[in-house]
Amino acid sequence: MSTKFEIVLFASSLLLLPVVIQSLLTGSKAPENAWSAKYYAAEKHLGLTGNLFLLTVCCSSLARIAGHLGLIDLNLKDSVALLVAVPFPLLLVTYLCLWIRAVLKVQRTARGT
Repeated sequence: MSTKFEIVLFASSLLLLPVVIQSLLTGSKAPENAWSAKYYAAEKHLGLTGNLFLLTVCCSSLARIAGHLGLIDLNLKDSVALLVAVPFPLLLVTYLCLWIRAVLKVQRTARGT
């Protein structure tokens, strides 16, 4: 049984779902005038990887809320959790590695090497 805090946390993460889906459908465009624009320009798959990572978070939250409300069977909820448990750490490590690569590329460019 989930606590009220967990339900609120899962529901708030679901607010990202339409934004993530829209971003994936439009091609994960990099921010143009943000401080992070140079990093997204340096590493072209950074936005896509971040969106896929957020999609796994949203799917996990959706399954937990649906299981709590009784909309899906608990076995299905566990199956979805298992399906999300595999790509979640892989996407997290990939996203962090891409950020490190982007920072290193921007620093090299700034130094002129």
